Amino acid sequence: MSSNLMAFILLITFEIFVFSTAASAHELKETSARITLRDGQVEIKLATDLNHWQIFFQDNKAWLMGDINQVMPSNLNPQQNKVFLIDVLKKNTILTINGMQVALDVVSISTINEQHYAEIVLSGKHTNSKVNLLNIRFPKSLGAVHASFVKPQYKMITPGSSAQISFDPS
Repeated sequence: MSSNLMAFILLITFEIFVFSTAASAHELKETSARITLRDGQVEIKLATDLNHWQIFFQDNKAWLMGDINQVMPSNLNPQQNKVFLIDVLKKNTILTINGMQVALDVVSISTINEQHYAEIVLSGKHTNSKVNLLNIRFPKSLGAVHASFVKPQYKMITPGSSAQISFDPS
């Protein structure tokens, strides 16, 4: 077999592996968060599988291991389940900016595509004119959270002109 053919087969095998792995990770729909800083405000958009999260709270072993503070009662209706989970999120999401804790409120909850996958938006106000340090901790019960942090820069771009944006090296 020629080396070109062998290289081609290896390349195709690698691409199939990479694309199937990426598709599998996307299908898992792990919890993700986008934390956006604005002047005097912070917004957290959290996307998670509510059914998976609820099942975790109905596991007595998780409570015995100290992963959760209380077991979710099994006789709650869907609205009560949502209220229970939101309460856990509000009480156990800790956000500090420049060392000062920021109180968070739930702004909205909306389902994404499927009934059990939801986007939860939390918001808080802060008085810092410059943000040097942000620290956030989500409830352990959410599992791993894939987070992105955004600090928008606003510019007016007039018709026909361009904008140049610089980013501070971190």
